[in-house]
Amino acid sequence: MFTELRFAAKKKVVPIRNNFDYIPDLSTVVFLDTVPNSRCSNGTSEPFILMEDDILRLTKKYIGDSHVKRCQERSIKRKKKLTAVLDQGRLPDVGFSEADIEALLLQISSFDSNNWENSVGVGEREGRVLVNFIRRRHYGFTHGIGRSGDIAAIQPKASGSSLICRLTNQLLLDWLRKSGSPSTSACFLVPMATGMSLTLCLLAMKRRRPRRANFVLWSRIDQKSCFKCMLAAGLIPIPIELVTDTSNDQLCSNLDALEIALKNPAKYLLDHWPDAAQAYNVDDKLIENSTSDDIVCIFTTTNCFAPRVPDKLHAITKLCIKYGVSHLINNAYGVQSPRCMRMIESAGKLIIEHNLNTSNSSNQPIDLLYVQSTDKNLMVPVGGAVIAGFSTDLVDFVAKLYPGRASGSPTLDAFATLLYLGNKGWNDLIQRQSICFKRLYDGLKQLSEKFNLKLLDTSSNPISLALSLENLLPKTITIQKIRKNNMIEDNQKREIFHHLTQIGANLFTQGCSGVRVVLPASMQNSIKLDVYEFDGFNSHSSTSIIPYINAASSIGQNEYEIDIFIKKLDKILQYFQYYIINNYNIDLMSTITTMTTINDDDDNDNEIDQDNDVLSKESFKLNSRFI
Repeated sequence: MFTELRFAAKKKVVPIRNNFDYIPDLSTVVFLDTVPNSRCSNGTSEPFILMEDDILRLTKKYIGDSHVKRCQERSIKRKKKLTAVLDQGRLPDVGFSEADIEALLLQISSFDSNNWENSVGVGEREGRVLVNFIRRRHYGFTHGIGRSGDIAAIQPKASGSSLICRLTNQLLLDWLRKSGSPSTSACFLVPMATGMSLTLCLLAMKRRRPRRANFVLWSRIDQKSCFKCMLAAGLIPIPIELVTDTSNDQLCSNLDALEIALKNPAKYLLDHWPDAAQAYNVDDKLIENSTSDDIVCIFTTTNCFAPRVPDKLHAITKLCIKYGVSHLINNAYGVQSPRCMRMIESAGKLIIEHNLNTSNSSNQPIDLLYVQSTDKNLMVPVGGAVIAGFSTDLVDFVAKLYPGRASGSPTLDAFATLLYLGNKGWNDLIQRQSICFKRLYDGLKQLSEKFNLKLLDTSSNPISLALSLENLLPKTITIQKIRKNNMIEDNQKREIFHHLTQIGANLFTQGCSGVRVVLPASMQNSIKLDVYEFDGFNSHSSTSIIPYINAASSIGQNEYEIDIFIKKLDKILQYFQYYIINNYNIDLMSTITTMTTINDDDDNDNEIDQDNDVLSKESFKLNSRFI
């Protein structure tokens, strides 16, 4: 029989439907063990109201004083933990157990009208759920969050859902502050993934800029959702190509190009993206009058795929202040990086200082928002993002722009996860991510030495690494011969070059997801997004010249996964060289040019699927993936 957690709470008056400010007091919640599920007349599960302290004392004659005392001590300990969270609005130092969280969710859901005993709903939306397991999946929360005009408003018929929403936003704010941005003033969770949440921010920023503002200066990152969110907002993207750092292999923010575009965005669009300029009717008159007032914001990114590194947020924010332009930061999976959060904090302090100095002047305050994904940082199902900023008024403005109420599922997921982690759990995850990243770096470094490859120097990227595959190619295929203006004419050599992508395909076949093999710009077909045509898409650059493989160490990963990945990549690289040598009868640039057999000392382990034809030495050259 399905069971549900039952608990006791001090009896309360049934919430009044027209009391907009009513939020129940949960300071008296007491958790009990599971009891069989019981049903109310309306088909919902109503929590038992029992085991209050005075009732608990009556059980002495059944189980004795000592047992009752232990039950009371256990309940008091849990009450104190919950009371601290409610009183302070902060993450607990030590996380809650799953049983405690489930009990709390069931208790809070009892405050929503759809879970009241003998409730009669005569409206068009009364939180009814036809399928019982769906109701259980959502713990009885069916009203969602917000009201028709404000996603942050309290619902009279959903006091429990409103409490979860308000408390979750408060816990998220504490989470962001403790992760490295203590100056963050407000945030809220929106039940949309990162791309649509960025669109909402862009729409809000546009409304706070001069009416003529339509351009967005976008520091290029090759993720389609980042580009499409600008199109969805009805804005005109101006992609700014990155530059390679002269001292390493990093793709960095192009500050010089950004400043040129800030001075005259229409002219920059015409000079660098003429097809887009023509499509958006950029003419001489517009260019003549174009200024930074035509710009909605500069759109930057923190964590990303190497060799791209986080944008120079501090320097870019200075440009925003200089030219009076807003700043939107895509921090999709940056909360797990203390370095990225410190960069955001540094940019935020600049904005706070500037806005304080201009509060008594006619100058318009500068807006700064940053957006992070709940699934990438809190390991919950896809569907939520946290919009945060350094101005409460700005964050409230964005929240009020959201049309209608919204799903409460992402809020519920984040709430439960934050309570489960607590400060200690979150810090442990951050520490483990750092350990795994170091392990991934060491493993790829060893492979680079073994196969005479190069691990690209991208020390400013705290999550992703890139291993150059250039030396796996024949000697006759040099960097100079794969540039855009000097395409390889030998079809056989081009075929070999494209075989590199199958390294990633074979890793996926072997269960390693998330790995990407990226070819130089000249070896890829251009990608067209709207009226913009991008060369070298996935490499973040139109002039990339090195093939490489990406791997990342994100939050939640463990050392075992890293070790398995390195072993599988090691064998696949060996098989790749074996295939090239035996099928094309040519030397490789690698030092391992005399290899004719493959060392199978690990054939008895379970790292490689021995029955998989993709990795069979005999069938490797015949496999359709490589021919």
